[in-house]
Amino acid sequence: MALLLPFIFGFSTSFLGMIAPSMLNMTTVKISIERGKVDAVKFALGVSIIVLAQAYIAVFFTKFLNENPYFIQILQKIAVVVFILLSIYFYRNYKKETNNTSEFKQKCKDTFVTGLFLSVLNMFAIPFYYGITTLLDNFGWLELSQNNIFLFVIGSAIGTFMLLYSYSNFTKLIQVKSKKTSNKLNLILSILTGILALFNLIKII
Repeated sequence: MALLLPFIFGFSTSFLGMIAPSMLNMTTVKISIERGKVDAVKFALGVSIIVLAQAYIAVFFTKFLNENPYFIQILQKIAVVVFILLSIYFYRNYKKETNNTSEFKQKCKDTFVTGLFLSVLNMFAIPFYYGITTLLDNFGWLELSQNNIFLFVIGSAIGTFMLLYSYSNFTKLIQVKSKKTSNKLNLILSILTGILALFNLIKII
């Protein structure tokens, strides 16, 4: 059981950490509505692959980041700019009166690549996993050995995928298929990314 703890920690923190509405899981809903479940799963796979790298970087460099907190501040500053740009992008899509579904299908031909791209832009990931592993290490619950790091990272990626997969199924339960609902998701994404930009700006100040 002790051998599985790093995996369980990675899976549970990743799953629970993304369960609230966010840019990634709301985009999964949008893709599931407009493109179907298969494309939503491709998007989730793309996101999860990047999470592998993000979690590994955060865990592997936990000691370095503890000794150099300014690196986290740099990520937060970059995040402010990225989230502001994304907020503007989603709001412009919301305001457009053209057929958003058709436009989305043209722009998002490969949802797997879209998942990779948006996951890279998720500047919260590395600080999040860094904070989790630091906490677990301080309490003595996660020894940062190579095997434990590997299991934690794999658990994090699978937890992310399962959460996004659950969101793609959620669209069937609520049965929202209309263009109107899809367009509202653009507004939701705009608000969420705007809040994230403001949150990071407040932390920097």
